[in-house]
Amino acid sequence: PSLIDSCIDNSSIATNTVVESTPESNGEDSASRRTMLSLRIWLKRLKKWTKPEDVPVAPVSDVGAVSAEASAEALPSIDDTLVSTNQDADTTEEVDETVAVVAEDSIDEVADESTSVKEEESSVDMTMVETTTSEPTVDESTQGVEEVIEEAVAAAVQPEPEVATLVVSPKNIADIESKLGSGLTDKATSVSFQPKLDDGLYLAGVGVRKKAIINVYAVAMYTSPSALASVATLSKGKDAQAAFRDSARSFNPTTPMTSFVLEMTFKADGKAIGEAIGEGVKPRYSGPEEDVKQLESLIIEGVKSKGGQATKGTIFRFDCTKDGINVSVDGESQGQVSCDGIGSALVDVFTDNNAVSQQLVDSCMGTWCGSGLVIET
Repeated sequence: PSLIDSCIDNSSIATNTVVESTPESNGEDSASRRTMLSLRIWLKRLKKWTKPEDVPVAPVSDVGAVSAEASAEALPSIDDTLVSTNQDADTTEEVDETVAVVAEDSIDEVADESTSVKEEESSVDMTMVETTTSEPTVDESTQGVEEVIEEAVAAAVQPEPEVATLVVSPKNIADIESKLGSGLTDKATSVSFQPKLDDGLYLAGVGVRKKAIINVYAVAMYTSPSALASVATLSKGKDAQAAFRDSARSFNPTTPMTSFVLEMTFKADGKAIGEAIGEGVKPRYSGPEEDVKQLESLIIEGVKSKGGQATKGTIFRFDCTKDGINVSVDGESQGQVSCDGIGSALVDVFTDNNAVSQQLVDSCMGTWCGSGLVIET
C-alpha cells in the first residue's frame, strides 16, 4: 500500500507539472494528462484490492509434468475488480482537479478535456471487465504449465550433436613416419628436428628466422595428422597455405594443439626475444595487450634462469591450444597465458601470408602438399 500511495502522489505531481509547464495546451499535453489520470485511477483501484486467502499449490510429482490446484478464491471476480462507489468518488475528484487546472486555457478546452477523461475512464472500466471475464480457468492454466515444462525437459535431455573424432590408423602413422624419416633439417642453420613430439604431434616443416643477414633461430612446426592431411590433395600455393593454417589453428578434437620449437643459433637476451615474439602476436590478436605482455614475461623469466642470455642451442617451445599458450625454455615449463585466441594468433605468426619465416611455410607446403595422406574421421 505504501508503494501504491507513492505512485499516486508521483502521478499527481507529474500531472500538475505537465499542465504548469505548458501554458498553451496542445494535443500532446492533453494525451499526457489523460494518461496520468488513467494511471491514478488504476492505482487507486489496485490499492483497494486485497490479497486472496492462501492458495494450495500441488507438489511437483516428476520432472516431466506438474499439476496444480487453485481454489476459486484465487481468481478475482468482477465484483473484486470493478470500481466501487467510493472509487467513483475518488475518480471524480481527480477529474475535477484536472479540469480545474486546465480551466485557464479556455472553456471549450475544459469541456473537451472533461469529455476525453470520461471516455478514458469508461475505456478503463471496459478493459477491466474484459480482462476479468476472459481469465483462463484452472484447468487451462495447469495444462499450459505442463506443456511448458515438458518442452523444457525435452530440450534439456536432447543429445548433443556428434562431433567428428579423429581415427588415426596404423597405416596413417606408418605413412607419416615414412614421409618424415628421422626428421627434417633446416638448410640455413643445419639444425635438425625430430619427426614427432610426445604429444602425438608430427613435424610439419622447418625454417629459419632471420634478422637482416643474421640467422636468429631455427624453427619447427608440429601439428596433428589431420592438419597434415588438410593439404594432401592440394598443390602448393596460397589456397593450400590458407587451408593448412586454418586446420592448424582450429583447435578442435582433430587438432587440439599445434606447437613450435625454436632453437637459438645466435645469442640474444630474453627481453629482445620476448619483445620480438610479442611484436608478431600483437597485430594478430584482438584481446587485451596485457595478454601479450604476459607472454613476453614468461619468455623473459625463462631466460633469466639461464643468466639472462639465450645462448646458441637454447630451445624454446610454445604449445598453442584453444585455452592459450604454454611456454617452455630448455624443457622447463614457465607457465601458460590462458586466454582464448592468443594460441591461434601465434600460429598465424608462422603460417599466414606475412609469416616471419617464409622458409617454414615453404617447407610445410613442400612436405605435405600432394602427399596423398588420408585420415579417417
